[in-house]
Amino acid sequence: MANISDIIEQFILKSLGEDDSVDISRNELANFFSCAPSQINYVLETRFTVDRGFVKESRRGGGGFIKISKINIKI
Repeated sequence: MANISDIIEQFILKSLGEDDSVDISRNELANFFSCAPSQINYVLETRFTVDRGFVKESRRGGGGFIKISKINIKI
């Protein structure tokens, strides 16, 4: 059985879909998954990193929206 971090990660990845970015509300996501907002922070900090091809922009106010964008890494 998948743990909550895996489930949250998959939900965000599905939300990205074909788009290059998605705006999410940390509090709304925590309410949806019945978890603490710190659990959302953990997933964002460990699974959506530059090394994995993502950039995060945090916007305060209005519920704390976070924009997650896919990036192309060329080595």
